[in-house]
Amino acid sequence: SFFGTGNISSVSSFELKSVYRFMAVFNPFLMGGMLLFKIALPFVLVVATFRTITTLENINKTAVLCLLLILADIKSMHFFFGIRTEGSWKDIGQSISIFGIANFIIVMVLLLFMSTARIASG
Repeated sequence: SFFGTGNISSVSSFELKSVYRFMAVFNPFLMGGMLLFKIALPFVLVVATFRTITTLENINKTAVLCLLLILADIKSMHFFFGIRTEGSWKDIGQSISIFGIANFIIVMVLLLFMSTARIASG
């Protein structure tokens, strides 16, 4: 499926079969861009829809965004306390990457929420 995000924590584990359907010649930069688009598209759609709903319903956007960021911080703290310091390197690396991705998503949601203001307003 082109729209499934797959394993976000390891870009090297993505199957390129979904990208081969759109291009016949191997081009790693274009394929990488398509994979990043594949990952970012669901996030952009959800944040744009969320922003549109808050605009149409006249909901205080700052309060909703603060509530969303508080919930994301709680999730990030949960992943922080789940970081492993013992075991295989794979388990240690996976726990650290999950925590890093949770923090990255917090920043991305904030940036997407601000950038979709122009799209949702007009």
